[in-house]
Amino acid sequence: MIESERRYRELFESLKEGIYQSEPEVEGTFTFINKAGAEILGFDNPEEVIGTKVRDIYVDSANRRLLCEKLEKEGMLRDFTSLFKRKNGETFYAERTSTLVRDERGKPVAIRGVLRDITERKKAELDIIESEKRYRLLLNSLKEGIFQCEPGKDGVFKWINQAGAEILGYSSPGEVVGSRLADIYVNPDDRKELLEKLEEVEVWRDFTAYCKRKNGEKFISETTCNLVRDENGKPLRIEGVFRDITER
Repeated sequence: MIESERRYRELFESLKEGIYQSEPEVEGTFTFINKAGAEILGFDNPEEVIGTKVRDIYVDSANRRLLCEKLEKEGMLRDFTSLFKRKNGETFYAERTSTLVRDERGKPVAIRGVLRDITERKKAELDIIESEKRYRLLLNSLKEGIFQCEPGKDGVFKWINQAGAEILGYSSPGEVVGSRLADIYVNPDDRKELLEKLEEVEVWRDFTAYCKRKNGEKFISETTCNLVRDENGKPLRIEGVFRDITER
């Protein structure tokens, strides 16, 4: 029994993830934590953590209450993310998988879980979101229409910027997405010619065609677009830039 306990303790101490156990209440204290967990929280050893309130590591203590409420209903919670603070006050993003332990009468007796620091991953995700936001603002500030559509004959719009929507006679991109690009051509053969050319060269510049706006008004468009393929060479989408050159 003692040997078995020693092996389990050595296993817990060798893990890079934090392993912990706490009382089940919102105000509950840590009753066990391994060395990795203590270090994630900014402490030198588990003994400094055991007996402290779990709630105190949350930047927003309401998240502790939310965790306890969800565990009461579901019994287990995976990948629950919260903003935590270390012993020195430094904040970090933590992801936990937690289980509510009950006794034979169904009474909650403990919360056990795995804790990891996902700050770098979270920062990368936030950077991507911020980058996408910047690019979206940039694309929507352009006077040319920018679009993505499916590579098939119908060419359903997957994305279009504000200028593109307005060139086509719509108030917003949301009115265009999901509609067929093929429907804007006055002559359907122009769409067919474009697809055939893209299959050959993948990028076609300054393709001119008669198109029509939402209200049926005709205009001359000039488009430069490219065919995007996946790693197996299968067409994924068509991306392009178009402008109204009717006056020109």
